[in-house]
Amino acid sequence: MVKIVVAFAVGLCLGTHRRVIKSLITGSEMPKAPKWHCWVKKENRLG
Repeated sequence: MVKIVVAFAVGLCLGTHRRVIKSLITGSEMPKAPKWHCWVKKENRLG
């Protein structure tokens, strides 16, 4: 049961961060972070 929960959590994380992972692999520009990511510089956030 624990393995299923961990696999589900990892899947959610990968799905949520798919654009960031893609940009890291391809070397393209990083996508803008959501507005609520307060630890990211304002110029790198949406909105």
